[in-house]
Amino acid sequence: MIIEVKGWQSSGKGLVTVACDLHHLRFDGYSPDEVYVNYKLLIPGVHCLKNQDMVQFCTDMVKKGYKHKLINITEADRVFPARYWQKIAQTEALLGMWQDEKLFNIVYYDVHAGTGVDVNLRNVRQMAMLPKYDKFHDLVNIHVINGLYGTEYDLVLPNVSKNIFPKYDRWEVID
Repeated sequence: MIIEVKGWQSSGKGLVTVACDLHHLRFDGYSPDEVYVNYKLLIPGVHCLKNQDMVQFCTDMVKKGYKHKLINITEADRVFPARYWQKIAQTEALLGMWQDEKLFNIVYYDVHAGTGVDVNLRNVRQMAMLPKYDKFHDLVNIHVINGLYGTEYDLVLPNVSKNIFPKYDRWEVID
């Protein structure tokens, strides 16, 4: 499954993707050593990669057939930007991304509203999540668009200050 989380700055994109990571770790049989992120996820055993290393990991994931991985790419509009699509390394990193189901991989990527990602990544997206952080009520409202089933629904992620914020460093600069 390949899921895009899209929104403006401070809309809760990171909260949603970290919550999804935690869910998969707790309920779906993923272990921390199967998780690859390009931000500081504060869970022992998780692989926290720099942006360039994430590009290389995505390339290797398909070429070498890495299976049962949970990949979370924050600020994908910087890692795989739309306007640099002609870069061969970027294209190679994304070719075969649609092998996610055969490889039992789950890929989340977040992107800022108003920007885009490489067409190869955008075209394999199967689901989109549009978060809206409500600081006063300590929750994130999420509108989900499931392209596989042609459905839309809403979710609420409650108690984020207690359950999600302590699990990652939101303020670390991504390079």
